[in-house]
Amino acid sequence: MIVIHPHFSIIYHSNEQRKQIEEFVRKVDSSDPFLKFKTSGSTGPPKLIEHSKKAISVSAYKTIDFFQLKEKSTAALCLSVEHIAGAMMLIRSMIAGLTLHVFPTTTRSVDFIQNEINFIALVPMQLEHALKTIKSNGGIKLCRQILIGGAPISPLTNEKLKEEKISVYHSYGMTETITHVALKKTGHKGFDQYETLEGISLSCEDDALCISYPEITDQKIKTNDRVELINSNSFRWLGRLDHCVNSGGLKIFPEILEKKIALGFTGTFIISGIQDDNLGQKLVMIIEQERGSNIKVSKELIGKLVDKYEIPKAYCIIDEFTWTENNKINRIDTLKKAIHRGWKKLS
Repeated sequence: MIVIHPHFSIIYHSNEQRKQIEEFVRKVDSSDPFLKFKTSGSTGPPKLIEHSKKAISVSAYKTIDFFQLKEKSTAALCLSVEHIAGAMMLIRSMIAGLTLHVFPTTTRSVDFIQNEINFIALVPMQLEHALKTIKSNGGIKLCRQILIGGAPISPLTNEKLKEEKISVYHSYGMTETITHVALKKTGHKGFDQYETLEGISLSCEDDALCISYPEITDQKIKTNDRVELINSNSFRWLGRLDHCVNSGGLKIFPEILEKKIALGFTGTFIISGIQDDNLGQKLVMIIEQERGSNIKVSKELIGKLVDKYEIPKAYCIIDEFTWTENNKINRIDTLKKAIHRGWKKLS
């Protein structure tokens, strides 16, 4: 069961999630030994996953211990409790006896922070906005320990973190692992590899990362991620296997390619693959562009940033990407939208 600390308290700065939070707290405090969480839906239809409260407590305590959270410390909830990341912020606060400040779940959540927050979890979109509107005495500057998850952090955002001397912890995990199992310090004094939390070990099978987490399951968790495994407790993330594009026999991981292109192309974009008679699959670039704006993309520009075989063969500009409920790009639906719009040759 989950034991609620007597010093746990909630301060609402928005009523947006009050009903959901009160209902979730009742479920946590009930005799039911399980809780259900909705997956993100970034690679397929969202589904419900059930975890025991005992396993959830194990996960919560690992985070509490790592960040050394003490009773009556302040935490900020800027994510929906319908998904694992937001729900676990609430549960950690309940277990550790934190004072949880609840803010609107928007891209601009950090704008509402006016007092020091010891611990906060954000998605990259919220972090990017916070850095664009940074203040010397408010917002993200008042956040002492920052956990980022849900999607990769772009190279430009990482450079901005370094410029502002802000450190964040980028998480690796999923609903199946009850949020993060590994963390990577990013930004100021950051590192390039993830390190597992105590009691968790890693291996690879069929090019996929596998997670051994005996405190929550006796089954090895096989992921859809390809990594460079440094040892059983650290790795570098390369990309998702289900996003891999096999072009002319070469395996290309869009997430790696996106990082390279982002160093010289500031628009919002993703790389994907479509069927091709000669190559099997060919690389394409999908760009989000608001009406009236004028983003220019050329083979010459992209060729300065990537290897010859990594240059997309075609591109498509669409008005708006499709996003999941918890602010991840829905690559499948966005690609469908681009296919419907049609492709232009990159020249």
